[in-house]
Amino acid sequence: MLEDMKLEQTLLPCIVRTIIESLDDNDRHILSEALDNSSWGDLPLSKALTKRGLRVSNFSIKKHRDKECSCRLINA
Repeated sequence: MLEDMKLEQTLLPCIVRTIIESLDDNDRHILSEALDNSSWGDLPLSKALTKRGLRVSNFSIKKHRDKECSCRLINA
């Protein structure tokens, strides 16, 4: 009866994905372009977003850019 019982893994989206999904289409496009633009360093992008009320660390941005956050598992 219990042979196939497994611990279910709960995956939460990273903060960057959460922020992206909370934005309107125009802002989502702007942020996506900034994330894809290597001229925007992780720290300057973090500071620019935080200045606009979107608190996200440069480490979270780096993990998301490097596909080391939970998004890679959610999209799998």
